[in-house]
Amino acid sequence: MLNLTGGGLSGGYQKYVQRIVEPMRHHSAISDLLVVSPPEYVSLARSSTNVWTWQNGEQMLGFPLLRQRVRTWRPDVVFIPTARYLDCGVPVVCMVRNMEPMLPATLGDGFTLWAKGRLRALLAKRATARATRVVAVSQFVHDFLINQWNVKANRVGIVYHGVDSRAPVAANPDALRSLSGKPFLFTAGSLLPYRGLEDAISALPKLASREVKLVVAGDGLNAYGQAMRALAVRRGVADRVVWLGHVNETVMNSAFRQCAAFLMTSRVEACPNTALEAMANAALCISTTCPPMPEFFRNTALYYEAGDALQLARHIDHAIAMPARAMADLRTASQQRAAEFTWTKTVNETVAQLTLALHTQ
Repeated sequence: MLNLTGGGLSGGYQKYVQRIVEPMRHHSAISDLLVVSPPEYVSLARSSTNVWTWQNGEQMLGFPLLRQRVRTWRPDVVFIPTARYLDCGVPVVCMVRNMEPMLPATLGDGFTLWAKGRLRALLAKRATARATRVVAVSQFVHDFLINQWNVKANRVGIVYHGVDSRAPVAANPDALRSLSGKPFLFTAGSLLPYRGLEDAISALPKLASREVKLVVAGDGLNAYGQAMRALAVRRGVADRVVWLGHVNETVMNSAFRQCAAFLMTSRVEACPNTALEAMANAALCISTTCPPMPEFFRNTALYYEAGDALQLARHIDHAIAMPARAMADLRTASQQRAAEFTWTKTVNETVAQLTLALHTQ
């Protein structure tokens, strides 16, 4: 398992590695598992055996030394969950778990962000063309690969991510203490243009209640984050937006459970982990109709058209005023839907894709 990146791993990806490595290591179909991660993240694989990394700077050269080490280790199959490709002389299975780079390119968000997105898209497309099999993390990604990138359908399989059913929470975490007993909306994720946070900010002044606040979790000291803060000032709601920044899992889960509604404003996702976590915590969810959100929420969310702040505001007002029984039913439906996404299923179906790659050689 090669976790190939430029050096970092997102919080969602770290959780993915933590949840699947040990079950895969003990899976009946796997006799041995080598896990390769960036230097600062080697400890993600808890077992001390067969855990490697690469030399600093080697990623800029295409991992030549790592490639040779893997060839010497002689695995049956290589799994690369980061939409990269590395020729190690054996079948390679890559996974596409990030759709942001596949959005239409624009320089409006800054050259650096544009350049990183184009490079990631190029590497992903190259990987899907060369890999023996490709794992898509949703039906939406599966269809994109086949219809847009012309990957043959018999080379693509779908494996959804799992979600923790019993996640840690805190009754009154410090980050949310000022909101205790007050209605608030919650949204989470790195503050990047595709997140569509402007919908939530623009909906605030249109709500029936002026007491409802918007709580935003996620890093956002970039141009987009600054633009969203400026938008809140222009809309006259700067005092109603709470910027939490990066928070831990306990605070996230507490916010999901305490919020009046969780807002999924993204324009695109691959497998939206925050959506799964929101449902697992029985949050009342309001989402854009953008794919793949309906694929995951199904009938457990209220939907609005991306960019329509008035429609979003109406759904928020409806959610806040919803009768207790109807709200409880919707929250229960969310948890039941989330229960369909287990890490055990993720591991078993991933191993099945690896096995298929061996059989196609």
